[in-house]
Amino acid sequence: MTEQQFVVATPADFERVIDLVLSRVDLVKTDASVITLTGDLGAGKTTFTQQLAKHLGVNEHVVSPTFGIMKSYELPDHSHFDQLVHIDAYRIEDESEVGPLRFEELFKQPRTLVVIEWPERIANVLPEEKVSVVIEIGEGESRTVTVQ
Repeated sequence: MTEQQFVVATPADFERVIDLVLSRVDLVKTDASVITLTGDLGAGKTTFTQQLAKHLGVNEHVVSPTFGIMKSYELPDHSHFDQLVHIDAYRIEDESEVGPLRFEELFKQPRTLVVIEWPERIANVLPEEKVSVVIEIGEGESRTVTVQ
């Protein structure tokens, strides 16, 4: 698929990006759908995830699970997903650390949408099929978001 770029100035501006990302996720697959978020600290990875969660109907406040590494949100009213799983791999120093986290099992769960911040830290355990989002800090409050 082709790469698409957006300029985002407010959290609400992520809605256009979310629409595209969800259109690229294979909704009929038998395992989890994965979205990776790459960008510097403060680029907006968690803000994207907060807006995605809101779009999917999550009512609780979404924060980056930096210290817990993974947080799950139920999506009881969504037509394609039963849960959203937010992973922040920033604190993972070696891929051997992910074994106890059971990511491989998670990636096989149907009707699950997994969003991963800092995917480069666990690149070898990620499924091949994923939607990649790169967020770059622009001037002022703007961000350039590339969906691959």
